[in-house]
Amino acid sequence: MIRMGFSRLRRAVRGTVFLAAVFAQNVFAQPVQLQIRPPIGDTLRMHLSQTVEMTGTTQRAGGDSTSSTMTTSIEVFTRAIAQQWGSGGTLMQSITDSVAMTPASPGSLADLKRRTMQARRVWVRVSTDGAMEIVDDADPRSELRNIFGEMPAMLAREPVVVGGKWTRQMQIPLSGDPGALGQVKATFRLDSLGTNGDIAYISMRGTMARMSTPGMPITGAGYATSGTLTGTIQIDRRLGWITDSRSSIIVRSTIAAAPARKGGPQGAPMQVRTKITQWIRATRTR
Repeated sequence: MIRMGFSRLRRAVRGTVFLAAVFAQNVFAQPVQLQIRPPIGDTLRMHLSQTVEMTGTTQRAGGDSTSSTMTTSIEVFTRAIAQQWGSGGTLMQSITDSVAMTPASPGSLADLKRRTMQARRVWVRVSTDGAMEIVDDADPRSELRNIFGEMPAMLAREPVVVGGKWTRQMQIPLSGDPGALGQVKATFRLDSLGTNGDIAYISMRGTMARMSTPGMPITGAGYATSGTLTGTIQIDRRLGWITDSRSSIIVRSTIAAAPARKGGPQGAPMQVRTKITQWIRATRTR
């Protein structure tokens, strides 16, 4: 009798596990909509960490080379309050609480605080596909515009299944090359869903090339740039927000030497490698 009872119990457990597996497979096989749409009234605290490492190498005659490296890091803490939904996305009020830079001098830190408009309230519109734009910032040099106000659309506009891919093209500022833009073509993949489908895990890979813009050197005539992009994105679908975003951009540039003086030797071009590492995480505060 006892053996029969255990046998029935094992069959019941196996049946339950099988049904749960089938249910999970069916749920995760269904297309899901990935959207940025935080509930009105929610306050999101965001922490940005960004490191830029630039290494310049010049090959000299005879095979010798010289190189130098410069690394800077910034930390920005902000709050974003969802105020209103509209056809263009969610209108949010953003407040920069604090900024820090390493290495920092009193002058550079004061300039960074000015450019991030610390303690000033700024209105930002966030579309459902992740694009952001600052709607009332009159300062074109604002660091907020570079960090939060020019984020391109990254999410798929249509529902996507686990394993599904989509491609987006975007423009990003090139650090160390003021005024220049990079054209990025990235492929995104919905790798998996967690917490009953509430958390979406996305990976991205892409390539980048420098864009020709008015007033800037033309690619191939003294300045050439190419690069790669990798990263991951974590979306809380209940929260309607990206809670973790990590990316690494490696840019390689060739800067031609200045024209040689009459009778003088031609200078060697400089190879510049720039690595930009960025991590943005967000939490909800009631």
